[in-house]
Amino acid sequence: MLNRLKNAPFNQQLALLAAALCLLVSLALVILAAISSKHLQSEQQTEFGNALAHQIARRVSTALETGDLLSITASLQRFVETSSAVAVAMFDVEGKALGEAGAAQGQNLSRYRAPVRIEEHTAGEILVTINTDSASAAHQRFVLSLLGLAVLLSLAAYGGGSQLGKRLSARVGSLSRQLALEDSPLPAPGGNEFTLLEKRIAALPMDLLRTRNDTEARDENYRSTAVLFLQLESLASYVDTLDDQSLHRYTDRLHQVVYAAAGFYGGELHVSRQFALTVYFSGPNNAGSAPFRAASCAWLVKAVAAELEQNMALSMKMALAISQSELGIGDARDIYPGLYMQHTLDELQAVCASKPPKILLSPAVIEDTDIQGRLQLQATEVMDYAMLESFAGPYQDLLERQLQLILKRLMDPALI
Repeated sequence: MLNRLKNAPFNQQLALLAAALCLLVSLALVILAAISSKHLQSEQQTEFGNALAHQIARRVSTALETGDLLSITASLQRFVETSSAVAVAMFDVEGKALGEAGAAQGQNLSRYRAPVRIEEHTAGEILVTINTDSASAAHQRFVLSLLGLAVLLSLAAYGGGSQLGKRLSARVGSLSRQLALEDSPLPAPGGNEFTLLEKRIAALPMDLLRTRNDTEARDENYRSTAVLFLQLESLASYVDTLDDQSLHRYTDRLHQVVYAAAGFYGGELHVSRQFALTVYFSGPNNAGSAPFRAASCAWLVKAVAAELEQNMALSMKMALAISQSELGIGDARDIYPGLYMQHTLDELQAVCASKPPKILLSPAVIEDTDIQGRLQLQATEVMDYAMLESFAGPYQDLLERQLQLILKRLMDPALI
């Protein structure tokens, strides 16, 4: 049932929804009106019955005082004939009937009592019985008329919702036809217009129609970054001398060396030039500052390459230099840091063109606190760069252990 309603035309859905809501609200109002009218009717009947009982008690009090029972009976009979009471009875203080008139017949009977007083003393009691069948029937007719009105209002809401739904369905159907592609299947008759519209929209090549404009600056692209530049000197000479398969194996080996070393110090590896790789270091790290991590990574790359050359026919000669940029490398959403970085890369490439035998550090890197406290440097004449000589004792020991781990991994026969 719910599935059929979900797939029904929109005008039927809107009409049923409007009719259901109208009927619910109307029924709630009918129930409230029925309860209120019943309560009001009951209060009025109680007031009327008590008033009638007191009126009869006052009328018969004189006859009771004189002991005229015949007059009492006549008065009770007269009240039965002239009022809405169907039965009236009078009892003395001991509960003995002194006079009765009428008969209590009917389904809805209400009884009301009033004391008969002679001066300040209670001499008896009047019992009045009223038949409320007509009042109950009137109340039922009132409730039924309200229910009929609620049904009529619901039918009117159904009709109005259906007409409005047809108008909206026509507009949605027009949009669906405009969005239909050439190979779109014909819609099934009697289907839901919005479901068809969703299918037509889903079939559109939205990626071709939507431009990307979510460019935004990211904080990680605007913090100081240490740059390790590796000029692959041997690779440049092997491009024209090795076949494709051998060249591919050689570049894979270079990649393994640099990638393994960068992994120890949180470096991000990129290809920056045709025969050059760049490893970027930024942000906090337990291993030390970004320049110190770049220097440690460079030492590992140099040491691993020297060890591997002893077991392979090809050379892994490379020049390494480290500098520092005020910005990061950027990304697809923010290209300014990447453009800013090009100056640093050009400078490092020029430094490596001199083919230094050891790792060179720029003046900005030399000023780093970790570099000054953990490394031994030697000045050079290449653009005020300094040459890395060695690390302090504990850091040198750590690098040696990392070197052995990398060699153990890379010397695995499965990787050779």
